[in-house]
Amino acid sequence: MHDPLIEEHAFLSNTRTAALTRPDGTMTWLCLPGFDSAAVFASLLGGAAAGFWRLGPARYTNTPPESRRRYVGDTLAVEQTWDTGSGVLEVVDLLPAPDATGYAPPTVVRIATCRSGTVRLASNFRPRPGYGSLTPALHEVNYGTPRLRVTAGSDTYWLDGPRHTVNLGGSASCDTPMKAGQSLVFALTWTSTGSQAPAPPADTTVLEETKRYWTRWASACTYDGPNRDAVLRSALTLKGLCDLGGAAVAAPTTSLPAPIGGVRNWDYRYTWPRDTAWMMQSLLALGYTDEPTAYRTWLTTHIDPDALQPLYGIDGGPVPAEEPQPHLPGYRDSEPVRVGNAAAEQHQLDVYGELADLLAQMDDAGIPPCPDADHLLLALALKAERLWEQPDDGMWESRGTPRRYVSSLVWAWVALDRAVRVLERHGGADRQTLLRLAASAEAIHTEVCARGYDQGRNTFTQYLDGHDLDASLLHIVRVGFLPPDDKRVIGTVEAIERELGAGGGMLLRYPTRTDAADNVDGLSGHEGAFVATALWMVEALALIGRHADAEDLFGRLLAVRSDLGLLAEQYDPAEHVHLGNYPQGLSHDGLIRAALAIHAASTTPAGELVLAAAQG
Repeated sequence: MHDPLIEEHAFLSNTRTAALTRPDGTMTWLCLPGFDSAAVFASLLGGAAAGFWRLGPARYTNTPPESRRRYVGDTLAVEQTWDTGSGVLEVVDLLPAPDATGYAPPTVVRIATCRSGTVRLASNFRPRPGYGSLTPALHEVNYGTPRLRVTAGSDTYWLDGPRHTVNLGGSASCDTPMKAGQSLVFALTWTSTGSQAPAPPADTTVLEETKRYWTRWASACTYDGPNRDAVLRSALTLKGLCDLGGAAVAAPTTSLPAPIGGVRNWDYRYTWPRDTAWMMQSLLALGYTDEPTAYRTWLTTHIDPDALQPLYGIDGGPVPAEEPQPHLPGYRDSEPVRVGNAAAEQHQLDVYGELADLLAQMDDAGIPPCPDADHLLLALALKAERLWEQPDDGMWESRGTPRRYVSSLVWAWVALDRAVRVLERHGGADRQTLLRLAASAEAIHTEVCARGYDQGRNTFTQYLDGHDLDASLLHIVRVGFLPPDDKRVIGTVEAIERELGAGGGMLLRYPTRTDAADNVDGLSGHEGAFVATALWMVEALALIGRHADAEDLFGRLLAVRSDLGLLAEQYDPAEHVHLGNYPQGLSHDGLIRAALAIHAASTTPAGELVLAAAQG
């Protein structure tokens, strides 16, 4: 099994967990029962030995059959079709959507249908729980229909469908002839060992139920501007990264590298308050209120503003300690593969502002106020007020020396500004406190403009009294720290274009050098271009009035998406390949924001646009 391109993968989700599948019908990544559970298929990171499940035409000897794939309408179910010469085979892969109670079973369903002629369907099933570290025991079970029980440690998996032959070494296979009109349903379900065995799907009803769930959700999107299909696909992807409990993962994978062979391989299957806040803002802007409201509840019940962490387990618990997985060689031999994330121990000042900004936008959108949310907003502002003069690790989670990052200070200003605005409206704090917070916001603003701005180059810098640039400085115009027609804003946008451009319209997050000691992130070597930052540039160009440039850049970035409309964390414009974890929430959030900014710039008078940006 060769290493597939990252962007070859389709993304499946049921808002409880996710799976990735390739165009040849191979499922290369699956974590059950949750996003952050140990993978039962991990060939994405370890080749065939780490587990996979291929379902498709029986192996060919010469030319592979012609194939095509698509999402089934506005859903996260994927349809793959092969013309084998003797017939046409269709396989639909899905994770069953939540039912009316919100329950989504820890199950993968794969439905094979012969659309014409005759075909031979092959299933090659090689589960390897524990990220490929465990060889399970497979046993046929007398259930009335063919069933395999797969056991490994405290986990049990149940494979339903046509009868599989159990092979030596913990795998199973079947080769089934099919004729036109015939359908076969396969299902893999997780249970904890000792739990009651699940009932297998009786027919294809699960597909219709899943289609209804996603189609109904998609129909609530209020955006009707240009590139609506791309925006909606990104919205569906963000929804697929959401967890039923209210939070969202940054991406459903771990350790996909940026760049190939480098050490920047991280586990993103946890919830970052920053990323989730931005994702919820984008969904809110598209007319969705349930997800932001659920996340607000999650925040008020799971986080302590006095001990705010950069990331949490999806259930609000602690993130596992970062551990390498030496048995996995990594995607294209990019080591280490990591489980857990040490960034949970960092101090990141910007998070207070991103959460405050979400709460303010929800209030502006007319979502009914919540006393717990007002209490949280005040606590976030008070904490930002206490910490803003201290160095932090920055939003890029530097593993180098803490610094006073300009973007962190801008977001600290946002925390104070939004708290004053909302709490004044709600009467959620006394007058003296609000005046003090406003004064602290002004002090931050003054310091950033004095020490975070390089007057000679007419640009803000990565950290106070520094020289390097940072793409996160583009948020200065997004949040209203300065108006978009301010020369310092325009100069910063132009400097980032000039100095952080990576070709193909892409941007670096910040400059990197060969030696770790010379890099602000404390890591050696370079990284690929960051997709979200390029989309932030589109947003900034639209806001400062360079509408044609924004539209041109956006068109180039849309062309980077996979055939299914998906984006990874990074992109190599020289090799034209996706890099990093996939699909990445920040990338799809950036796409939605870019489209909204372009549409607003084309429909809103310039003066009103400037005023709106200045107000954040």
